[in-house]
Amino acid sequence: MGHTQPAHPLADSGLVLAPLHSPIDTAPLRVCLLVRTEATPAHGPFVLQREVPGAQVFLGAVCDAAARIQDWVEVWVQTIEFRDLTFSGYQERLTNNVFDQRWRAEQELALAAVPDAVIVTGLEVQNPRPLLIKRRAAPAGAIIVPTEPSAWKLCQDDVLLESLGLPAYNTSPFRYLFQPETDGPKTFLATAADAPANAHVQGLERLKSAPEVTEVFNAHAGLIRVVRCSPLGLEEYLQTLEGRPWQSLGPGGRRWVRNDVYAEFERWSAKPKGLPFLLHGAGTPAERLNEIFFLKLSALLGMFKQVRAYACAQQLPLLNLSPASFSLYLPEVGEQFPALWAARCALSKPGQAHPLKIKSTEQRYFLRLGKVEASAYLPEGLGAHSFGIGSIRRRNVVAEAGGTVLEGTLVAEDYLGLDPHDLLWFKLPIGEDRVEFHAHVYTAEAVGPKEARFRTVPAKLPESVVATLQNTGAFAKAPYEVWPLLSSPCDLHSLGIIAIRALLANSRSNLPVIVDDVLGLARRVGKGDATELPATLRAALQTEPKLLELISPQRLLEQEWTAEEACRQIHWDLWLDAIAWLLRVLPGAGLHCYCRDFGDVTPLALEKVFDAPIQDLENLCLRVRSVLAPTTAANDEIAGAITEFLINV
Repeated sequence: MGHTQPAHPLADSGLVLAPLHSPIDTAPLRVCLLVRTEATPAHGPFVLQREVPGAQVFLGAVCDAAARIQDWVEVWVQTIEFRDLTFSGYQERLTNNVFDQRWRAEQELALAAVPDAVIVTGLEVQNPRPLLIKRRAAPAGAIIVPTEPSAWKLCQDDVLLESLGLPAYNTSPFRYLFQPETDGPKTFLATAADAPANAHVQGLERLKSAPEVTEVFNAHAGLIRVVRCSPLGLEEYLQTLEGRPWQSLGPGGRRWVRNDVYAEFERWSAKPKGLPFLLHGAGTPAERLNEIFFLKLSALLGMFKQVRAYACAQQLPLLNLSPASFSLYLPEVGEQFPALWAARCALSKPGQAHPLKIKSTEQRYFLRLGKVEASAYLPEGLGAHSFGIGSIRRRNVVAEAGGTVLEGTLVAEDYLGLDPHDLLWFKLPIGEDRVEFHAHVYTAEAVGPKEARFRTVPAKLPESVVATLQNTGAFAKAPYEVWPLLSSPCDLHSLGIIAIRALLANSRSNLPVIVDDVLGLARRVGKGDATELPATLRAALQTEPKLLELISPQRLLEQEWTAEEACRQIHWDLWLDAIAWLLRVLPGAGLHCYCRDFGDVTPLALEKVFDAPIQDLENLCLRVRSVLAPTTAANDEIAGAITEFLINV
């Protein structure tokens, strides 16, 4: 009997494969983009997975010469979505050079963090030409469609662009395509509708003028990164650990045929009894609960390390962390080892921070690019600022660091809720001009609720302005803005909220209520030293039994356990140490915290705020692991100690 050929995963899906490189008939393996055979206004021709800061992420695949899919991949395409940065009187135009440097740094970070997940194509460092996707050749059911690079390429020649009255590539956010091989007058295609234009500039519609072209991919010639697809997000991973079945879905909710570790994980999650994913899945409830406790701690440790690596490499905070920022990679480890013990966490969403260039200050200030949407994982007031019209009272004018420093008091019309390290910007009417200042505020000095003491950063000012400052006691009707210091402690706070979600909540929980209660608890027990925290928690549980409902391990799994039942199943001392660690992660909650406040950061080493939490969490993971899977050496050590005791007796 003949064997029936299995249907291709894309058969009857309305999707085909478009190779990112051409020609398509010479390479046995090809990285391809998924393209809809019939694009709709709602979805477009390509399968957009998500949009992240600075990139759009499309679904793709690696296929062989027979069009068989060997792996699913994500095709990241650089976007230039943030162009103008405005902070009070401070204005900066972000440039292609800035975007390209950031993209290449993120590529290096991805290579270091998950090297086996990144597929190097050359498109991540050299801008590719727009990809022309052509009409499907016969037979009509062909899965692979022909592609070819456009004759137009990105113009990065600043001298040529400026000679024709167009913005330079490196010092502007605008991009133009041209045909360098053609002779005679140059024609350019503007890649954005708001790009400056003149007689040399036309629109992108010319890209489709080539014969048989149906779609154009990456028309603006952005850099491209290809990463193996991890269909398992952090929230899905946590829910699966808690007992919910997981299902890998493709576009439109369509189930995709897979034959890999994720397919095995999907089948196992319906009846999670033990190997190959858990060590004690078929053991006692206590063994299972403690193993899930360990796996959640391990995932948190991976997240902390990933965020630290980002802050170290970029010297930027992220300012947008949530469970959606992370993916889990499951390795192929065979059937004799619990695969979830080897799961690796990867940062799958770039940050949104951009540094303010303010001279003569050691502290570094950052703004969050893009919209700041409400999130339970972000600190309150992230990106928010106060502004108004007030008066400035001069206290002193001094020369410092080659400039002039103004010390004074801001008197506002409304209440000023200030934190140490806040940044103050204001303008003073001096003569016919308004002179701008940036200053640090000082909350330690006792002033009224509508007042703030400040000291400006040194500024080079004309002698006439300095003389006016020295001779004027107060300035009325001065516009001002107060911005919070946003830095890596904000990311530490977000990781703390994610830890609350992992350890003290599940998908059935009201997370905002639990977060509010935990923050309140952290402030209540935060008056003592960190070493006293576990004992303080024990004392609080004795005087306030209802507190057990908040900090018990009952929500590690979706089990119908009471708080007391769950506490009897867990290794209580280890659990209480984990809760003490969690309370210390939240910045500004008390003396026990790893960060005293959101300004407690080393300006030139933003990653340092994560060092102590990571070290303590590593130690905690080792202790929990040793309980779950004690080593032979540990058993011999225990046996030796018992033998020595018996001999001495």
